[in-house]
Amino acid sequence: MRIVKVNRKGVPVAGREFFDLLYADSEFCERLGRTMLAAGRLETELKLYLDANLVKYKEHATLGNLINLLKKHGLMKKVQPSLELLRDQRNYLTHNLHALFSGLIGETVLERSNLLDSDIDTFAERAWQLAENLDGLADVMAKENATLSLGTNLPPEGR
Repeated sequence: MRIVKVNRKGVPVAGREFFDLLYADSEFCERLGRTMLAAGRLETELKLYLDANLVKYKEHATLGNLINLLKKHGLMKKVQPSLELLRDQRNYLTHNLHALFSGLIGETVLERSNLLDSDIDTFAERAWQLAENLDGLADVMAKENATLSLGTNLPPEGR
């Protein structure tokens, strides 16, 4: 499928047709891509923080795994609820859209009924906002990491 800017006419669309419009929309896909990059940045900052606190983790630990390690070790308690919320939002947006529009899961976080093709803008805005929130929390973690001793921020071989 070719990626293009979808012409929004305000006409009703449903189910997989809406998913196909999202998939074809370059703006939505770009914003979803930025969301993934921001989530990856946050994961890296969390790993650096765990390194500085001498907490071991698996090389390919996911955001959820990293959050669980923070909880287990009593680290960043004030940030944990925000991390969990962003993890859940990221997971839903990246793993559940097709299932939502295929009818495999119910409407919870995002709607699938009474949609117009112009609602693509709303979905793109949500992806943009999530990317901003993930990036903002990565900034918080980067500042926290900057205050920690540089000698403990070791690469994986040095753990």
